[in-house]
Amino acid sequence: MRKTEIKKLKKLVYFSPVIGVIIGFIYFLIKAKYSISLGFTDIRTLATIVAGFSFTMLGFLAAMATFLFSLQKYKFFKRWLEDGNAEVFFSLYKVSIVCLFITFAASLITFTSQGQHLSFKIMMMFIINNIVQLSVITLVLVNKISSIQNTQ
Repeated sequence: MRKTEIKKLKKLVYFSPVIGVIIGFIYFLIKAKYSISLGFTDIRTLATIVAGFSFTMLGFLAAMATFLFSLQKYKFFKRWLEDGNAEVFFSLYKVSIVCLFITFAASLITFTSQGQHLSFKIMMMFIINNIVQLSVITLVLVNKISSIQNTQ
């Protein structure tokens, strides 16, 4: 991968948190125009679930980091690092960790009396983003696992 491609992909990765915001604004537009609402009745229960999800996925990312360290002995992994593809992956990995912390913090702020509705909206926008980011990371790692089976 060329350096210009790596830079473009890294910019895309750093702007990936905007995905949840865009989907959130689309939801608000649909809600305003058509009066369609998901109508969450118990915000604190949902915030508890999202906080658990965020913290669990942080543990999942830590386990994946351990797995990646175990791949260092394989040639395909060394090539992946040298080609620059891993640079984009690890950028997404870092952004995902930060976004999961933001989601976790927003879910905790939901339990306060100040700013409950704003933090709930931020939490919902970031949880969408977290799911997209973690799906991409998981797909890349599944691809790496299949590469292990092909080299043996």
